[in-house]
Amino acid sequence: MLNLIKSDLYRITRVRGLRGSFWQYGLSLLVVYAMTVAMTIFVRSSLFESLAPGTANPVNSDFPSYTAYLASMGGGIVPLCVCFMVVEHALQELKNNYARSVLSARGGRLSYFGGKVVFAGVLSAIMVLLEIVLVTAVAWIGGYAFATFDSPVELLGWFVGFWINIWALAVISLVVAYATRVSPMSYICSFCFSLGVVASLVSGLAYSTGGILRVLQPIRPALETLVAWMPSTSLGNLAAGGQMFGMRAADIWGPSSLAFTIDDPGIQALLTGVIWIAIASAAVLAIARKRDI
Repeated sequence: MLNLIKSDLYRITRVRGLRGSFWQYGLSLLVVYAMTVAMTIFVRSSLFESLAPGTANPVNSDFPSYTAYLASMGGGIVPLCVCFMVVEHALQELKNNYARSVLSARGGRLSYFGGKVVFAGVLSAIMVLLEIVLVTAVAWIGGYAFATFDSPVELLGWFVGFWINIWALAVISLVVAYATRVSPMSYICSFCFSLGVVASLVSGLAYSTGGILRVLQPIRPALETLVAWMPSTSLGNLAAGGQMFGMRAADIWGPSSLAFTIDDPGIQALLTGVIWIAIASAAVLAIARKRDI
């Protein structure tokens, strides 16, 4: 398994011709963040003031904390990039018969697919670290300010929570890719999972039980609980930064929520990632046992 993971990492980091997906998606992130800092510098310049005299600076340069800033800058685009990279890598290996060749040369398809789950976790960590480096540079160049600084525990807790929930979304995307082997469907589902579209739909369904879907009122707590324990929801909550680990459940979910939650939203975010990684990994391995390569 370790050798397969090393092979995966080598192929996504090939520099020649920028054929490695890491460089392609990494450059995309660089362009996005470069545009962000360029816009920030422009709206603070005398040129902008001369073009629009008296106009207030439309860019908010103050954030509650450093981790809240990291979440604001990478909470949407980084999970999407990771999910797309994982789907692209998995489907490519199936289409060019790389998976068939590897499994014919060495036994243990569970080891192969289990390696893909671990690879998704390693890739998630790499992309989160890349995001941290890039947006920290953006903060320095753009002159962003933070109201408070995170403690080491808050910083570590936020990083782990952010990482494992992105890992969970990546493995969920693997489930769809291996189950369907259809590129458009795999990418669309990855988009919906990573950007919280599915969570929003379920949340809307739960809200509608008080109106046009009153017949579903008895299962409203179950629907709200499902939303509260989704990785995309946890990533959204982590937008509060490391301070989330000192909040109460009511501060996150509100007094009217019927969802089953735990008292510490930060710990719940960590548990959510672990639970979904386990569920999605089991699904990947189940598909691997039954489907022909």
